[in-house]
Amino acid sequence: MPAHGIPPGVNGFNGTIKIAGVCERDIDLLLLEEFLASEAFCAWFIEQALGGSPIRFTKLLSAQRAVTQTTGESDLEVVFSTQDQQSFYLLVENKIAASFQPNQAARYRCRGDNYLQQGKCNQYATVLVAPQRYVGDARDRKGFDAWVSYEAVQEWFQAQHGLGDRRRYKLALLAAAITKGTFGYQPEADAPVTVFWKQYWTLAHQIAAELEMVEPNGKPAAASFVYFRPGRLPKGVSIVHKLNKGCVDVQVADHGAKLADLHAQFDGRLLDGMEIARAAKSGVIRLHVPAADPAQEFAPQEADVREGLAAAKTLLRWYEEATVPL
Repeated sequence: MPAHGIPPGVNGFNGTIKIAGVCERDIDLLLLEEFLASEAFCAWFIEQALGGSPIRFTKLLSAQRAVTQTTGESDLEVVFSTQDQQSFYLLVENKIAASFQPNQAARYRCRGDNYLQQGKCNQYATVLVAPQRYVGDARDRKGFDAWVSYEAVQEWFQAQHGLGDRRRYKLALLAAAITKGTFGYQPEADAPVTVFWKQYWTLAHQIAAELEMVEPNGKPAAASFVYFRPGRLPKGVSIVHKLNKGCVDVQVADHGAKLADLHAQFDGRLLDGMEIARAAKSGVIRLHVPAADPAQEFAPQEADVREGLAAAKTLLRWYEEATVPL
């Protein structure tokens, strides 16, 4: 049996299908295809999302991806007619592992309310589609009306033998997405912290490009460690600006219990103000800088951030020079 329990093909190809780099857009398009092409899938999805509802759906009216309104974007919007000739909107948010944006479920509901007020639909429901481990407790819908798991969609395709080898590809895509989703539910993004990180990244991009900071997405309230992993550093070594702690570290993985090794390698090469310390399981070479609070406005703290970025650049240059044999 190939990986992920994917059944052999019927056209001679029985090898393993491997899909790297699967993203939410891939699953959006898989779902959109099935909504448009399969009445059986529509009926199944509605039952999963709204099981027990007295509403009966008779026809698919439309299905769209990435529908943008003033309240944000719906990953999918699917419109059905009911047995009494009314229209019903399903507003679908798809997640693999990314964080929720601030008030994301509430903004889906706001879009649905707007559609009601505009007369575009008679009823609507908001639906979260995500791996089981992303959501955790099946009773926790994260503010949405319903939740349909990737695993349930995977089981539906397992039963669709009439799809032939296309079924194998769809199962492989879902398996890759489920694997990516094993990181589980990510905390909801905090708006002020996210704004701070975006402004931090903009400044870092301007004055410390060599640190190769990755552009941040939504950040939760507790996000206060900025990791730099420029390609010139070896595996297991990173530079970390620990905003709330007021320090910048060269962090060496798995050396927390081996500080003697760091002392043996770097004693005599440390610059003024540097110290070797333990940080959980890592060992670090540290410079102290002013602390900063990502929950507060960026502008009044810009000078402190600049000092932290300068320290990070100093540590990068120092580490490269200090690891060259004498």
